[in-house]
Amino acid sequence: MQKYLAEPDVTRMVFDVVRAQTLSEALEQLSSWRFDAILADLMLPDSSGLETFQVLQRKASGVAILVTTSVGDERAAMEAMRSGAQDFILKGSPDFRMLKRAIRYAVERKAALEQRDQVIRAAADGMVVIDATGIVRLVNPAAERMFLPASLLGRSFPYPIRLDETGIIEIPRPPQPPTLVEMRVSPMSWNLEPASLACLRDVGEVRRFDEMKTEVAQRRHADRMKDEWVAKISHELRTPLTIIKGAVTELAEGAAAPLRPDQMTLVGMAQHQVKRVERLILSLLELSRLESGATPLVRGRLDPAEVVHMTVSALQHAAAQRAVILTSQVTQSVGPIDADADLFEQLVMNLVDNALRFARSRVRVRLARGTPSGIELSVEDDGIGIPADKQGLLFSKYAQIDRPRGPEGYKGTGLGLAICKEIVALHHGVIKVESAPGRGTAFHVLLPELAEEPSEAGRPEPAHAAGGSL
Repeated sequence: MQKYLAEPDVTRMVFDVVRAQTLSEALEQLSSWRFDAILADLMLPDSSGLETFQVLQRKASGVAILVTTSVGDERAAMEAMRSGAQDFILKGSPDFRMLKRAIRYAVERKAALEQRDQVIRAAADGMVVIDATGIVRLVNPAAERMFLPASLLGRSFPYPIRLDETGIIEIPRPPQPPTLVEMRVSPMSWNLEPASLACLRDVGEVRRFDEMKTEVAQRRHADRMKDEWVAKISHELRTPLTIIKGAVTELAEGAAAPLRPDQMTLVGMAQHQVKRVERLILSLLELSRLESGATPLVRGRLDPAEVVHMTVSALQHAAAQRAVILTSQVTQSVGPIDADADLFEQLVMNLVDNALRFARSRVRVRLARGTPSGIELSVEDDGIGIPADKQGLLFSKYAQIDRPRGPEGYKGTGLGLAICKEIVALHHGVIKVESAPGRGTAFHVLLPELAEEPSEAGRPEPAHAAGGSL
């Protein structure tokens, strides 16, 4: 391996490799030299398990660390990933080319994360990173000054976390009056786990009107920049994801060599996770296009009954896998609508897919005339329902309501219903939810019917494909 890494390849990438037999020797090398990456064996003569990674991380916090582990002993490697390792490699893999790629991607990803942390630390506003359990993982200097003399790092965040909402919190500063701070919480990822970024701004002092107007404009611009950044990152992830997907598919098909059953299990796990990330990227890109108005709305005469029948038929296999009965009911009085065919199909697909995830035994799709006009599309499930105080979050980005996961153990990205809301708004319609604990959930979409018959010459063809998932 050391000889291969030191040789140039088609990417002209060459590694200078320094080998250490023990953790103590590795720490001496880290004290003497600057390294771009560390490939750490979690079973060394003088150290083993997660402790090996933790010691190296404390010694070289700015260096990308990849860990190696044996098949069947991936738990420590996954714990290391959650603690900040960039990747893990299974021992005995003969593909050194893939190893080179993994090291390169790890170095690039570590550099991107370091830049992100530098931006957070240098921000004039207070920034606090909170993990999914509510523990504070990063506090920038501006936030530290707000909470002095208390320290937040490593402790539970003392205020409610409401994603994509802006509110005012009071920070006690005895014997002085409490400090009024505006807090906006956004979703983010921290060490491959869901987390939240709380942005804090001191609003205790009275500001003049024009200053407030400027601030609002700046915040809107910042929100647009964040949305554009998310869209750009999602787009940039598609290329490496495609490479990973292709490599995993070749492994599954035995292109390198026939796989043992335990190896096939690992490859299957990888394929499943690649599909999850692919669905997330597609949803992020589609939502970004809808919110920005970049998605062209190609309207035309559309038979909604045909789309409903086609979608229900396409999802019958998925329903059967979940032991759920999926039915549809269309009244004869339903007329055509003026809609984008691809977006309407995506709307129906997302709503039915969402219902299948949470249904216990039945999902029903109904299409009927609306009151007093238009059409009404209803998708009902017999799940445990949603409390009234949670229903307002359903159409927010990244919302995850506390409902039982589907049989596949995956609740979704939290973007599907937000996409549905944007599609309905583009068609000047209304979407609402009807639910109660123990009584299931029903989503109702009201859309206007076709106002007048479009001419054959003026009817455009759909130009974009439906996508996205919940």
